[in-house]
Amino acid sequence: MNKNQIARFLMVSNSSGNTYQTLVLGGNNSSAYLTSGQAYIVQNPGSTTTDLTVWFRNTAYIFGDINVTVSGTNSTVSYAFSTSNSNLTITGNANTILNFAGTVNAAHSVGDTFINVNGTLHTGAYSSFIGADNATIVSGAKSQFLKCTDSSIVTGSDSVFDTFSNGTINAGLKTIANVISESTVTLGRNSSVITLTDSTLTTDGTGTAVGALKNSQVNWSTDANGDFTSGGYGTFYVTGSIQGTNHIQGQSVSASFGNMDSAAKLILDVWGAGSRINGGTGSQSVTQKGSGALTFISAANNTGIFTAVGGTGGDTFKAYSSMNMTGGAGSANTFDIIKSAAGATDTISDFTASAGNIIELSGFGLTQTTLGSILDHATVSGTGTLLQIDSRTSVMLNNVSENNPLQIGNFKIS
Repeated sequence: MNKNQIARFLMVSNSSGNTYQTLVLGGNNSSAYLTSGQAYIVQNPGSTTTDLTVWFRNTAYIFGDINVTVSGTNSTVSYAFSTSNSNLTITGNANTILNFAGTVNAAHSVGDTFINVNGTLHTGAYSSFIGADNATIVSGAKSQFLKCTDSSIVTGSDSVFDTFSNGTINAGLKTIANVISESTVTLGRNSSVITLTDSTLTTDGTGTAVGALKNSQVNWSTDANGDFTSGGYGTFYVTGSIQGTNHIQGQSVSASFGNMDSAAKLILDVWGAGSRINGGTGSQSVTQKGSGALTFISAANNTGIFTAVGGTGGDTFKAYSSMNMTGGAGSANTFDIIKSAAGATDTISDFTASAGNIIELSGFGLTQTTLGSILDHATVSGTGTLLQIDSRTSVMLNNVSENNPLQIGNFKIS
């Protein structure tokens, strides 16, 4: 920074009504302490690092190689030029740092704000980061991150992210995030993300929710033996929509496909009980590869066909609209065909795979006599057996033929 550049800087600064003192470090003047409440331009024109201590309510503009210690509160330190060799130590609270690149030691400071920073930053609770890029950040609880990219962040509980991309996050419980994309993320229990795109998420405890899940994996990382590295304990929620192809592993999942992607796919490896998957629109599909018992539900207003494939547990399929159902290896699956105004064309691909499989017919007002009539009028073909439940609803049972006919005991009416 030459004299003319400094002069212009002073002119712009003074136009705001502030008076700036100029402090030149170097030579015999290798360190300095600022007077509280004053504004400074601090220069080090030499190549030897100097030291500066900032106190209370200072404004300091830093030019050159200067190690800064902020010992007071409510000060603002702005860097004209900073490198990875720069060092900043903060022991006071509620200070603001701009345009810094280097190492920050502020682990015991609270409420500091960092704007347009990179490097390695160790900060305390209630820290705020605006525009961190290519940074390694370790911060305390209840910190905030706005428009951070290409960074590695470890933070405590109750922290908040606005937009984050191309990096890693390891955050505590009750983390809140708006948009996370192309990142590797670990969140504590009861956290929430509005949109997760092209990312890998590991949950540490129950209650984490994602609004829109797009082409992402949840607790799907495996080790060298192919075993999942996370148990995925508790319940994971997708509350808004599933878009693209997504994978979720865990104890329990509650997910809604929504209407954003009519061809969305969900692959599950769920090992606990209580999971519930709600279809949305079009030809969406879900496949369970685990042992947990799931409930799959097609949306009543869907004009497409929802496809659901069960795993090794006893699954329940609730067909409010057209649905392709595969029970899988479970020993006792329930296929619930539910009457709707629009009707449905349903298919059960493996009804005879287990003797414990049941077809439940709900809302049709059937009796044993009318059910018997439906079975008597079934159409048997090389594909299987077609049941016409009413004028709008039919069920195709693949591989059910005259050699293994249906019985009244295969049904439940309600």
